[in-house]
Amino acid sequence: MNLYFLFLYPISVLFLTIFSLNILINFLNKKGVLDIPQKRSNHSKPKPKCAGFIIVPIIIVSIFFFIYFDLIPSEPWEYICYITLVLFLTSFLDDIYNLPSSLRLLIQIVSIILAIQLFDSNISDFIENFFSGLGWFHNKDSLKIIIKIVLIFMWLWITNLFNFMDGIDGITASQTITFSLGITLLSFNSELLTEFKYIGLIFFSSILGFLYWNQPPAKIFLGDCGSIPIGFLIGGICILSLINLSNFVPTMLLLLYYVLDSSFTLANRVVKKKNIFTAHSEHFYQKKVRNGWSHKEVLLKITITNSILIIFALLYGKYKLPILICSILLVLSLLFWLRKKKN
Repeated sequence: MNLYFLFLYPISVLFLTIFSLNILINFLNKKGVLDIPQKRSNHSKPKPKCAGFIIVPIIIVSIFFFIYFDLIPSEPWEYICYITLVLFLTSFLDDIYNLPSSLRLLIQIVSIILAIQLFDSNISDFIENFFSGLGWFHNKDSLKIIIKIVLIFMWLWITNLFNFMDGIDGITASQTITFSLGITLLSFNSELLTEFKYIGLIFFSSILGFLYWNQPPAKIFLGDCGSIPIGFLIGGICILSLINLSNFVPTMLLLLYYVLDSSFTLANRVVKKKNIFTAHSEHFYQKKVRNGWSHKEVLLKITITNSILIIFALLYGKYKLPILICSILLVLSLLFWLRKKKN
């Protein structure tokens, strides 16, 4: 049975995703549901979007499948999947009809607030375990509210990271694959919640199938209906690893490139008094492509960096501070290379 869940099922998901996306690509090309290049775009030809229309349902059905066999706990994952469906449908409508950004943000915030409520008892345990030795904070109810607000913003940030950063061929697929492989290995190493090994395998196999069509030059793009739900689910993994005191730092190391690229870009826009809610092409990787480097060259460097971060995450338990410093320096060196113009 374990052989089926750990190997045969992920392989089935991989080929199902590849086959289904091939059908979707042909359908979208015929119907003209295409991403039209704009001034800030990093592609020059119209291409199909909404690969998430296939990928997200496969991920959600797979999670329910593993819940049925008691390999993933129904609480909170059953309800997280329902909330993911709401974000999926909203983002799909946005891909087709361009919904107002204020409406999308409102739906995301409400969805995350509802999701945080699922972790109420976990947050109480987190306060008891993490803050019990700190005598300076006696009002646990106020502390709980503060922590929930912080978690809401954190989850919202991670959710949108995968939308902000999905700007060149293969980048979000590569980031998701390395993240899912990392949490799977950490879980096998008994350093994360047990269910993460199965969730990681589900993500790994489905997104690998997507990468088959999204690698440079991409045949289809993920679309908001893919990037937002995937970011939301990965945000849920990060939140759970934090409040369960289950190796939160190694989990976040797997996302370090996305976090630093987006954070530095956001800070730069704030300093220059630019609208942070307006779509742009100022991320480090986007500038590198505009400076003459191909999508494949940039993607390769980012993937190598993320692969090294997997090794660092696995070693973090033994060499905490050195690994943390090396991880930050590694990503900063990548960002420096991305800023460098081609000779």
